Amino acid sequence: MTNKYVIADIHGCYNTFDKLLNKVGLSKGDELFLLGDYINRGNDSKKVVDYIIDLQNQGHYITALKGNHEEMVFDSLELEGWTSGAKETLESFGVNHLNQLDTKYLKWFSKLKSFHQDDEFIFVHAGLNFDGYNPFEDKRSACWIQDWYESIDYDWLGKRRIIHGHVPIEKSQIEKMMDDFNKTKVLNIDNGCYLTDKKGYGSMVCVNLTNNELTLQANIG
Repeated sequence: MTNKYVIADIHGCYNTFDKLLNKVGLSKGDELFLLGDYINRGNDSKKVVDYIIDLQNQGHYITALKGNHEEMVFDSLELEGWTSGAKETLESFGVNHLNQLDTKYLKWFSKLKSFHQDDEFIFVHAGLNFDGYNPFEDKRSACWIQDWYESIDYDWLGKRRIIHGHVPIEKSQIEKMMDDFNKTKVLNIDNGCYLTDKKGYGSMVCVNLTNNELTLQANIG
């Protein structure tokens, strides 16, 4: 059976990401949707990106979206205002400045999409801005928006459901949102894998949309 997996907010936590993929048993026949924020906060941003690129080169079906941490890199190529592990990220890539990144990585990051949709789901890093005519036109909000649930246009959404990350929430909240997913049509799967000292947080989450199953992996680096 082909499974449809979704993971958000990896944040340089390579060992945790690898363990989670092994735990769910990712195979080449599966679909994997990654919702951005591959870099920063953790120490192994380069290893995370290399891992994803390697899986893609091996023929895995992977859709990789852009998060706000990737947007910060390519909107400015500057360190000003770019915090939350920027130093560790540069060190992991072996450079002193963002503009020194290898062309291979610059091209990969530049190809990340803001959204992905199919007949059942909309995948996005942060969320959708429903204040305009077409939520897909606001690509910045796709990476940055918060507190948008009250404005969801369910007529526009139709039968689709939205999956996102960006704002860490407690494990119990994720489980509750999963239970209510068919009704509310929105699911946040960011448990803040880097928040290891905060109760209810500190795991990376994978949702299997094929069987409606959540798998969590506590941060192991």
